[in-house]
Amino acid sequence: MENDFPNQTTSQLLIQHFSEPAVFTDPGFAITACNPAASALFLYNQQDILGQSITFLFSPSLKTNSQPVSVNPIFTEGIIECIDSTGKIIPLHTTRHAIAPGQPNGGYLFIYKCLEADHTSTGSYAQLRELSEHLLNVRETERTRIAREIHDELGQQLTILKMDLSWLNQKLKKCEDASVLQKTGDALKVLNETIKSVRRIATELRPSMLDDLGLTEAIEWQSKEFEKRWGIRIIFESDSSYIPVDNDVATSLFRIYQEALTNIARHANAKTVFSKLKVKDDQVILTIADDGAGFDMQTLAIKKTLGLLGMKERTLMMGGRFEINSKPGEGTTILVTTSL
Repeated sequence: MENDFPNQTTSQLLIQHFSEPAVFTDPGFAITACNPAASALFLYNQQDILGQSITFLFSPSLKTNSQPVSVNPIFTEGIIECIDSTGKIIPLHTTRHAIAPGQPNGGYLFIYKCLEADHTSTGSYAQLRELSEHLLNVRETERTRIAREIHDELGQQLTILKMDLSWLNQKLKKCEDASVLQKTGDALKVLNETIKSVRRIATELRPSMLDDLGLTEAIEWQSKEFEKRWGIRIIFESDSSYIPVDNDVATSLFRIYQEALTNIARHANAKTVFSKLKVKDDQVILTIADDGAGFDMQTLAIKKTLGLLGMKERTLMMGGRFEINSKPGEGTTILVTTSL
């Protein structure tokens, strides 16, 4: 897009040809142009929108902020909760482009992409969301099956082998050749470690306690395992030993927690993780915060980290809300909220 914008009339004409909903504002974020796709999305006539601040389209929760996110100087792209004329909250992928900054006819171009199936141009997105959810469910089912087979079949076979090898080791204690006894003893040690590895792999594929004891116990177990493996302390708190969520939600929250810890271990250089699981106003809230290196939120769209994308996708499939905040040198906080 060119750096100079001839005049506001041109801006009004230009965005009429956009297939995506779009609005144009002046440098003070007052709306000066709105295309038909945006009118259809927000269910307003163009004359009702023109002259309004861009915050007119924000959800009430964003309007209460001292500096709304898409008016923030560093904002260029993200998911924003907007509101239509009926009061319905609409999560929108929003991009902001500065047009001729500093010039009289300059301003900001906002382009929106819908994230819900019942709004404009979202059929393909909805199908991709359904496909992604199906693939995740298939993968989770397959992991459960493999974990069960590893635990039941391979685990049993290794246990029988251990019993036989232990019997043989006992019999060889009377053998005059000490090297034979040493060999069977070493083999028994390797077998014990193998059994531990098999149990660990089966549990990581699908922790049985998630089904047997619930989400809280599973997250507490995962926290202890993470501490042992990475040497990073976890302070985990929960206001309930049992969270009454269905199996799919429990699985999604647990996988998000696992992915968040993996990201911390790989990238954060943290010493401590503070995690909470609580229920408030019929909402389940999972918080994971670390005291690590953090990062510049401006680079988040550039990073396109698959781990973060996976966490966001799982959250959206639950109908929840995913938030991430970070600053260089001040760690990172992830907040996932979903309904019971």
